[in-house]
Amino acid sequence: MNWKKLLYFLVIIIVLIIVFITYKFFSTTRISNTSISGWFVGNQIWSGSVYITGDVDILGNLIKSYSTTHSSLFILGKLIAKGERANPIVFTSAEQNPNLADWEAIIFRGDGSIVDNIIVEYTRNGINPTGKQPNSVIQNTVSRHALWGAISSANSNIKIINNYLSDAGHEGIDLKFNGNQEVSGNIIDDCHTGIASIAGSQIIKNNIITNCGDGVYIDPKSSAACPAVAGHEIRRRNRYD
Repeated sequence: MNWKKLLYFLVIIIVLIIVFITYKFFSTTRISNTSISGWFVGNQIWSGSVYITGDVDILGNLIKSYSTTHSSLFILGKLIAKGERANPIVFTSAEQNPNLADWEAIIFRGDGSIVDNIIVEYTRNGINPTGKQPNSVIQNTVSRHALWGAISSANSNIKIINNYLSDAGHEGIDLKFNGNQEVSGNIIDDCHTGIASIAGSQIIKNNIITNCGDGVYIDPKSSAACPAVAGHEIRRRNRYD
């Protein structure tokens, strides 16, 4: 009888835990002007200055009206970060003297994400979308001072439109995904390579690339469509040869 009672209570506890997690997953929490780190379940709406003091993992969607951040940010759902031209959302280092790779990247995987009018700086890997995101977009955004890539989108087919990317140790934009993603209207300056298509299929057009070792690199495994632009070298041979 005791074992039956114990089993009964365990079942009740498990059900309550499932109900609580489900409730939290579909709930929305508002965070403003505070410091955070750790795991968060459910949708998040951030405003004011949110200081990230350690890794942050969000099981849900993140909607940000304005924030200053530090360290890595990983979003399992959609990222809706919509700033304004005169008042962009800023993701930056909290160091007094910021430098490359002070924090990792903004990583998100929810289709339908919107990254618009934000500034990302002093990262290792810039803006890092992952997974199938044909309805997501990065636009009107600045990503600069990145140790590796300004927009590291090799694992996603997100649209990349009208951004300013500069001072990246490797690529301004790296691409690998099949899906004819649009990469257009970007201004890329002072990177090892402006745009690198490692594999997959993309539509690369109307980008302005200056002060880069290679303008556009297209690997033999890539089927990217990229019309030649005067003054921008397009390579189709082994990378970094």
